[in-house]
Amino acid sequence: MLGELAGTASPHGGERPLAEAFAAWASSRWPSIDWRVRPLGGDSASVLATTGDGPADVVLYSHLDTSLTGDPAMDAAITGRDDPVPPYRHEGDTVSGFGLGVAKAPAAAAGVAFARAAEQASGTAHLLLAARGTHRWGVHDTGVTEYLTAFPRPRAAVVAKGGPPGVLRQEPAALYLRIRLEAGWGPLMLPGLLRPPGGLLSQAGALLAAVQSWGSNYVADATQQALRVDPSRQDGASFGLGALRAGSPEKPDLAPAALELHCYLVLPGPVEPGAAAASLRAALSGFDGVSVDELLLGDGPGTPADAPIVRVACDAYSSEFHPHTPGYSAPPISGWTGSTDGVAFRAAGVPTARLGPRPAPNTGDPRVDTFSVSELARWCRVYERILVSR
Repeated sequence: MLGELAGTASPHGGERPLAEAFAAWASSRWPSIDWRVRPLGGDSASVLATTGDGPADVVLYSHLDTSLTGDPAMDAAITGRDDPVPPYRHEGDTVSGFGLGVAKAPAAAAGVAFARAAEQASGTAHLLLAARGTHRWGVHDTGVTEYLTAFPRPRAAVVAKGGPPGVLRQEPAALYLRIRLEAGWGPLMLPGLLRPPGGLLSQAGALLAAVQSWGSNYVADATQQALRVDPSRQDGASFGLGALRAGSPEKPDLAPAALELHCYLVLPGPVEPGAAAASLRAALSGFDGVSVDELLLGDGPGTPADAPIVRVACDAYSSEFHPHTPGYSAPPISGWTGSTDGVAFRAAGVPTARLGPRPAPNTGDPRVDTFSVSELARWCRVYERILVSR
């Protein structure tokens, strides 16, 4: 199954070729399961597999799209390289390839588990391999939102994606922030006409320093406030500068009229929409022509530790990875600032647990992820136990 998922590129918004090929392949292999392609518009589509009728007792979720596109030329602005990406490889106990970490290896483990559990479990279960599962500025409709709109709310959800050892029941809110400075453009050979003096790019260093200082302080304050309310919470806070855009590389003798800085902010949720943007706007009040926009990517409460799906997930994890330690409990999780896939389900009132395999440490091309096949097989058994025991 992993070879099928890894064999077709599935960039954000371009998942449909993989969705159609995978659904056709899975339908021929497991005809008793209903495998369907769910278009999202354009070239985007999810895959939904269904057993049983009625509202789902549980939806097992991962996503089809990858953080990078897989096109070296398109990804070069991020990766700094434009050489071809190595192909998917399976050698002995090792698989390696592009997009396996986000998120095709966990998705394959979930898919195999779903197919196996379908032969044993009663009731209704869904497997959602969703489109548009990675964050993008300006994108609101995702495979998860389409699923939650089209179907009765599932009783529980399990996110099959890498995380810390154990089971995540809390994931942070995530936001994009866009800071924009505006001024008049003009020729650099006439510096006396430029406003501000030297042009907007002369302010880039001061802007970066001010935004980074704000981010560090905001994250520290948010962390302290969250821990005062709940010292045992699993999620955390982080801030980073992601993109800086201004001017034309083909015409660097002209000062640009706009400079944009894009940032990523993760906070213990739930958060107050607009609060971060308002705080940053106030911190940058000394810059002329500044504006700050916020895109809330995901926000929601955690799932209680005693929720049935959390207990079942913890039991399945312990049974596979610590079978000879009765009553084993994974080490407490704290400060998790990774991806936020389960937040959309929790925001819709669906109790959600997240757990899954992580790639081996990267020692080569950072665009390539490596997994142990035997480790993925263990995660198949974990997901299968959850589906059968729900």
